[in-house]
Amino acid sequence: MSRRLIALLLVSFAALTACGRVSATHGPAAGYRIFLEEGFNGGSDRITVRDSANGALERRLPLGTPAPDWSRYYTVTSLAGSTRLTALDPASGRTIVQIAIPTGFALPSLGYQGPTAGLSPNGQWLALTDNGRATSGKLVTSFMVGPSSLSGSFKAVHVDGDFSFDALSNTGQSLDLIQRMGDPNHYKVRLLDVTSGTLVEQPVVDKREAREPMNGIRGDSVADPHGQYVFTVYAREAGPFIHALPLDQPFAWCIDLPAKSASDMEEQFHWSLAFNPAGSMLYAVNGSSGRIAAISPASLPSVGRTAQLALNSGPGVFARLVSEADAKGAKLGGAAISADGLTLFALGNTGIVAIDTTSLKIRTRILEGEQVDSLRLSTDGQWLYAARAATSKVWQINPTSGVVSGEVAGTTNPWALLWAAPK
Repeated sequence: MSRRLIALLLVSFAALTACGRVSATHGPAAGYRIFLEEGFNGGSDRITVRDSANGALERRLPLGTPAPDWSRYYTVTSLAGSTRLTALDPASGRTIVQIAIPTGFALPSLGYQGPTAGLSPNGQWLALTDNGRATSGKLVTSFMVGPSSLSGSFKAVHVDGDFSFDALSNTGQSLDLIQRMGDPNHYKVRLLDVTSGTLVEQPVVDKREAREPMNGIRGDSVADPHGQYVFTVYAREAGPFIHALPLDQPFAWCIDLPAKSASDMEEQFHWSLAFNPAGSMLYAVNGSSGRIAAISPASLPSVGRTAQLALNSGPGVFARLVSEADAKGAKLGGAAISADGLTLFALGNTGIVAIDTTSLKIRTRILEGEQVDSLRLSTDGQWLYAARAATSKVWQINPTSGVVSGEVAGTTNPWALLWAAPK
């Protein structure tokens, strides 16, 4: 049973969960546009663009890949006998450019619900993938890499085996791939040179533990603002870790994360990642266990600081029952950092905790008692948005004071906040 389907059931019990919840006394501030993933299973899930003031639906977008700054939004559409790659302006819905691509290619997926993947961290290069079978019956995975402007040609490369997209370098010349090894929890990371179309012979491994096989289930992932690394959380029976992948390099770092119980997979899926604006510090925070780690890309593979947060009380009996039945997976928008880099906002057991990044201690609690699913800071740092799918609520919050400004109306099961920006 998926999280979104369970949320549909929860709506029926709104009367049971409404007592003591936060209610805004006035509407949210105007002048902002928010991008959400909302809806339920069965074909009604969608990307929506809404006005912050009244929740008015400005447009719907198909599932696609946003540029890092959401200036473009890429979609692939299958037509009769052909396929079209389109770059849209997500704010207006206007088509910027579109080209024909070979049938069978699509934007790669990172394996969880939400926007798909395929862009380099700087947004200048785009990768497409096609998992098909050659006429001989041997599995061949194909990729196309080209400029995200769609103004130049795309290079097609083909590799024998079962591969999926992991990351693309800022030069567009190195494609990191996940090679599936039969067991869905075991994999190899392979580096593909786009120009020659060949795989580097040796898999990408942690050079401290070159013989240790990589295994785990992918969770939250972020690229550092300088485009040198992609950091991804993996859950595994031996305990959670961060896979720090240097783009354009044939090695990686595996950084163990603290855990109350190494084998508690439910806890491991609560890790979220966020970079400070300068890109000098990565924060990993777990809203279930209260563990937090600060990691500097300049000091890899060491972890700079760790702390144990005093989280609020857990959810009630009914919420726990739903959580146990829910499909496991990382939440989109589990953490965000203020524009000045001094406050880390993260999902708690309930509500949001605002954490001082200097002391790694909680400053304040926001929406305590609410089961928040996703949060997102506006690009100008003026507002923090939080969403709860079960009650179809989106709150606009003053990140400095923690005061709820108002609720954005009109949403239906908003389970992921994807972007928020001034109009």
